[in-house]
Amino acid sequence: MERTLVILKPSIPDTEFWENIVISRDYFKKIFERVIRMKWFKIDLRKQETLDLETAKNHYYEKREHPLFNSVIEYITWDVCEILSISWENSISEIRKISLKMRDKYIWNKSKLYNMIHASDSLHESEREHKIHFS
Repeated sequence: MERTLVILKPSIPDTEFWENIVISRDYFKKIFERVIRMKWFKIDLRKQETLDLETAKNHYYEKREHPLFNSVIEYITWDVCEILSISWENSISEIRKISLKMRDKYIWNKSKLYNMIHASDSLHESEREHKIHFS
């Protein structure tokens, strides 16, 4: 069994980054949760919250030198996020595959800055993120 952390971020604000109408986070969340249930993953923990600056900066600490760091922090803290802890065999790689496919299909986003989903990419990252969000 592995566990991974998923964040369904705030809905994408209107910007110049895409050409099509972006789906709502609620619709994206319903689709994501349906996929999770079909694959037999277990949602162990769940919460909704607006991340404060300190939590967001801790979450993205490894990206602190990236030129878009401040924009990412501003984006993820502007509204409520849904934070999930999901477990199952190979959940980190499997959830990551699902989330990336969904992002590509539903977000139509040329920019990696604004995307509606975060999924841990390694066991180390999952453990670190769980400590930040579910300590």
